[in-house]
Amino acid sequence: MARIVHMGKLGGYAALLGGALLELEGRLLWPSAEALGDAMRRAGVQPSTLVIDTRSPAGTMPAAAVNGSAAVPPRSGGLPLAA
Repeated sequence: MARIVHMGKLGGYAALLGGALLELEGRLLWPSAEALGDAMRRAGVQPSTLVIDTRSPAGTMPAAAVNGSAAVPPRSGGLPLAA
């Protein structure tokens, strides 16, 4: 059984089988879960009824900038966190 994943940033749907993206009919990304499910059935792959959604629950927000020069507070054991 392959999982259907909504690729939030890409705006399409993909299938995962055994932890790898599944190429169907020469495509990795499909415009809808229904179109992907139809292609999976034509290929003889059973689609999962659960769709995994990778979109952020807070909507699209810009990523925070990472500053490598910021001081890292020590952990409880006294060692700094790894960057």
